[in-house]
Order: sequence, then structure tokens, then C-alpha cells
Amino acid sequence: MIISEGDDGYFVYLRGKKQYVVVQGKGEPTIVFLTGKGRPQTDFKKVYERLEETNRIFSYDRSGIGQSELIRNDRTIDTMAFELHALLVKERIKPPFILVGHSLGGSIARCFVNMYPDMVSGMVFLDPAHEEEFKNGMAIRSDSDKVVFKEQFESFLKIKGATKGQHAESKQCFDFDTLGYSTNQKILKQTIIPANIPITIILSTEADIDNDYIDKEIEFRKLHFNQWKIINPQTKIINASKTGYFIQMEEPKMVVNEINEMIEKAGK
Repeated sequence: MIISEGDDGYFVYLRGKKQYVVVQGKGEPTIVFLTGKGRPQTDFKKVYERLEETNRIFSYDRSGIGQSELIRNDRTIDTMAFELHALLVKERIKPPFILVGHSLGGSIARCFVNMYPDMVSGMVFLDPAHEEEFKNGMAIRSDSDKVVFKEQFESFLKIKGATKGQHAESKQCFDFDTLGYSTNQKILKQTIIPANIPITIILSTEADIDNDYIDKEIEFRKLHFNQWKIINPQTKIINASKTGYFIQMEEPKMVVNEINEMIEKAGK
């Protein structure tokens, strides 16, 4: 039910809270955008504005992020996948979907395809988070640097100016146990990489974070995602050497090209 309109989209109710969605364009399959942790749907605006002439696009602010009101529950990736499904059903957005996820959005996409496999025809990941990040980061560091590394993540839970929604998402991302896994990473470890749909992963290989271990971290990410090819031979890996973390904002044309290629693959 539409209750108020914004610049590009409108608000709908989910569990009694206003959620901001953008539904534009026509044509199948529908392209669904999932942003990174604490990020508004406008992160993808440069991309979806170039696609809405040929396909329907669905972009949204997750609960407590951007213009959406916070739903009082644990902001885990499986919960967020369930909420995305509820929004798509409520707005009568018919599958199949191509999911485009950045960072944490990629984790939500992985939960979604496990929960609703028949609704997804292809997936595009932009610098996706993965379940071994923190554990590997600890493993490659010296004992003294391990302490600093852990404190950096703990500081993310205390960022001044962050909204309640942003804090709620961070909580499930950075509550690492003694084995080096957060709540979200433990959920992600239980998901299965889909073997029957095309997947494209764009990895930024530009060292835009200043630490002595960044080259090793980038190399580990490349090795980690290249292993997906064993499970799904339709997996395509792109090493983007001229863009930082926000690929969709720095290189929107690259992202659009890969989505268009995915549309062709998914249609075969």
C-alpha cells in the first residue's frame, strides 16, 4: 500500500513500519539491488537509471536505513532476505529476479537465493562480503597487529553519528566469536552456492585501504571467490583494478554492462 511518495519511489508498510522502495521501468527479468551495510538505495542510482528503459528495477532502503523506518528485530542477513521477499510479494514484483548485491548486500542475496531458489535467474556481486574475512585477517597478522585489527572492528560498533539502523546492522556483522565468525558469517557458512544459474563477481583490486596486509587480503578474496567456479562453472570473476570499494558509483558503466550480459545469460 502506497502511503507517501519520495523523489524516485514511495513508502509501503512492512510490519507496521514505512519502507522506502523504488520500482521503475518495464521488462523482464526484474533487477533487484541490495546495498552494502548501512548504505541507502541511492548507491545504485547511477546504475539503475541506465537500466530502467529496458528492464524493471527494484531498489530499496532496508529497515532502519535511508528513508525506511527501523523494524525491531535482529538485523541478520536471513531476516533481511525474508523482508526483501515480503516487499517483492507485497508490491507484486514477479520473478525471475537478477540480484545485484554490494558488500553485505551480496550476503543477503546469497541467503535469498537459498530461501527462494526458484525466484532467481542470475546474480551479480560487487565486492561481496564473505564468511572467512575476519578469520583470514587475523590469521595473516602478527600477534600485536591482531589486537589492533580486532579493535578496529569493535570501533565500528561505536561510530558517532551512525543511526540506530546502521548500528543494528553492524552488530550482527562484527560480533565475532572465538573462532573468528560473526553471526552473519555463521549464517553465510550454512548457505549453498547455487550451481544452476549464472554468477558474476566484480572484485576491486585497487588497494584503497592503507594497511600493511591489504595485498594479502585482496589475494585471499580472489582465491576465495575463484573456488566458486568448482561448484558453479557459470561463475565469472572480474578483477577491477581501477575502482575502489564502491564499484557501482565509481564505474557504473562497467556494472551496467555486466548486468546486461547477465540478462542475456539468464534468458537462455
